[in-house]
Amino acid sequence: MKQVYFYDKDTKKFNGYDVIEDTAEIPANATTVEPVDSNGVGLYDPTWNEATNSWDSLTEEEWKKKYTVPEVKPEPTQGEQAAAQQMLAVADLQGKVDTLTSTVDKLSKSNNELNVTLAQIMLQNATNAKNGGK
Repeated sequence: MKQVYFYDKDTKKFNGYDVIEDTAEIPANATTVEPVDSNGVGLYDPTWNEATNSWDSLTEEEWKKKYTVPEVKPEPTQGEQAAAQQMLAVADLQGKVDTLTSTVDKLSKSNNELNVTLAQIMLQNATNAKNGGK
């Protein structure tokens, strides 16, 4: 059994591999030459070169340039934009509610302190009045 590597008849690009009997004839668009470099590492987009009876390869940089798809950032829909604006408005309102709650708490505490002071003054006044202003 031997492995054969196929290439497209027109473009000569690598097109897969198969195993055939040792006695079988190698198809016209195939070779037993493995599409790897001298270190046994696979090639970038290998293409069969009939003149040299070998595989040609892109460089890694050429391959990345050819096949790297630029990142496409999808545009948000109007609904998504409206939802985002609502979320910002809710967050802003929540911040204002928190500030108001804190302010009310401080005012309530201050009012309670004033009530205690007022009660003490009233008690003192009542005590003074009872004692005849002495």
